[in-house]
Amino acid sequence: MVDLILTTFDWVPETPRGYVRDIRVRWALEEAGLPYRVKSVPFRARNAEHFSHQPFGQVPWLTDGDISIFESGAILLHLGERSDALMPADPRGRRLHQETDTHARQSRYLKCHSPR
Repeated sequence: MVDLILTTFDWVPETPRGYVRDIRVRWALEEAGLPYRVKSVPFRARNAEHFSHQPFGQVPWLTDGDISIFESGAILLHLGERSDALMPADPRGRRLHQETDTHARQSRYLKCHSPR
């Protein structure tokens, strides 16, 4: 049985197209060689179960056994902890990866949110 389930929309309207982040998660799952399956949920019929996994009504989210994780960055960190292909197992390598990742996220945030 596959414990990893990636949930995404069955269809994406034109406005958010290209901003739905499930491709990053799919790529990481493939790169890590982790078995998973994809579950699609309807875009127009987001129900209470949907919001229990993703409080903003978005996708993707990953279910790993009894754990549910939303936000693609958090999902990628979770997958990195499960695979040496995504994040080094040794403490020094892991710290370097986390420093680089944190710097990249902050730089991107500052670039997007700084006055022009």
